[in-house]
Amino acid sequence: MSLTDFLKSIFMMPKSIAILCLTNLFCWMSHLSYCLFFTDFVGEEVFKGNPAAHSQSSEYQLYLEGVRYACFGMAIYSLACSCYAFTIEKLIKVLRARIVYCGGLLIDATGMLMMALFPNKITVYVFSATGGIVYALLFTMPFLLLGQYHAKGQFKVSRPNGEAAGGTASVDKAERKRGLATDIAVVGGMIFVAQIIVSLGMGSFISLLGSTTAVVYAAAMFSFLSAILATQVVYMDL
Repeated sequence: MSLTDFLKSIFMMPKSIAILCLTNLFCWMSHLSYCLFFTDFVGEEVFKGNPAAHSQSSEYQLYLEGVRYACFGMAIYSLACSCYAFTIEKLIKVLRARIVYCGGLLIDATGMLMMALFPNKITVYVFSATGGIVYALLFTMPFLLLGQYHAKGQFKVSRPNGEAAGGTASVDKAERKRGLATDIAVVGGMIFVAQIIVSLGMGSFISLLGSTTAVVYAAAMFSFLSAILATQVVYMDL
């Protein structure tokens, strides 16, 4: 494969890969909104602290206490991620991949929304676990699906006579040969796009709402959008 063919395989991707990329992009935007700004949200909105206050003031001490409390919440998120990742393959066998993917994202969207609407110590602990579901999905579902696409010949090279390279009709014909490693890199690379979008836009969103609760609302919104996109993902026989 020449360099030109390699670049075209990235930018001229099949619809199934494009949808998976968009779903993964919004998943990462949800996760980054939560994990990068969560401690600020708890310190300011739950504990009513002020990071800009004098270091000896009570408001600043409340903020620090909130940050420490948020770290315990993120520990619960990590535990939930580990448990969900450990059981995800068994869940797919029982419930099928579509329900696991879409359902997990909807659970997270609901949890983040409840945390934003009712910011208190209990919701921080309870609904932080839903963030772990998204993190587990990020490192399992896209790559399980990509492996399934390539194992089932989803992107076989089309021959001039209309048949695929393997002698059977292509399920999702691609103009050029696609490699599994390239598709993994493209789908996994959505994290960098998400980092740029969240970094550039989150400050303006917080200013618009006038509260760091905006970061949790954003996480809920992105999870909900990714759940909608996940309904359009091609699941093959998973």
